[in-house]
Amino acid sequence: MSDKINFKLFKPFGSTLAKAELPLQLIKDFKDDLKAIREDKQKKKDHNWGDRLIGSVSAEYLVTPSVMLKWKRQFFDPIIVSYTNAHYKQEKVKSVLINSAWYVVSKPGDYNPLHNHCEYIKGSNYDLSCVGYLSLPDSMIPTQNAKSHNDYSAQIQFVEGSENKFSDSQLRIDPKVRDWYLFPNYLMHSVYSFNCEDKNSERVSFSFNATINFE
Repeated sequence: MSDKINFKLFKPFGSTLAKAELPLQLIKDFKDDLKAIREDKQKKKDHNWGDRLIGSVSAEYLVTPSVMLKWKRQFFDPIIVSYTNAHYKQEKVKSVLINSAWYVVSKPGDYNPLHNHCEYIKGSNYDLSCVGYLSLPDSMIPTQNAKSHNDYSAQIQFVEGSENKFSDSQLRIDPKVRDWYLFPNYLMHSVYSFNCEDKNSERVSFSFNATINFE
């Protein structure tokens, strides 16, 4: 992919997040990969990742490594390196390691409780995590008893620190197809349930964890 990758860094509180728009071809590749996994009984079993994750969601599957590697090189690596360079100006990134990448298939009523991605593997912690949106239901309606003036339905919420007169501690985001957010692995976040007339409607996203190696 030769086009310039546009993204922005922003700080709603102490930690920095990055936001970018996913390429249409990436969306197609990921959706085709997920479709192939779900339609093949053996692949569906081999790619099942739900037992390793928290939350109450319909299904979670590992992204096929070759698909992830293609877009790691073309799209994710440049943003991750730029994000890291903004914080470590005197260091040079040697490599970016994607530890795991998975799809999240959510149906009405599904949710993910407040959590982070701090998991230690062989003494090396993840550094960054992300979420990207591949598809959303055509029409979502507020969850039961949602308040019109403060409706959390379908939102992702990031939380850090404590709320005070001059300090924000929460960021709530309405998901949109093609939106991709990068954030520190320790940043607490939760995903609220959505509602639809069609109970078979699905919201499909993906996430991964990454480790930064310096020279």
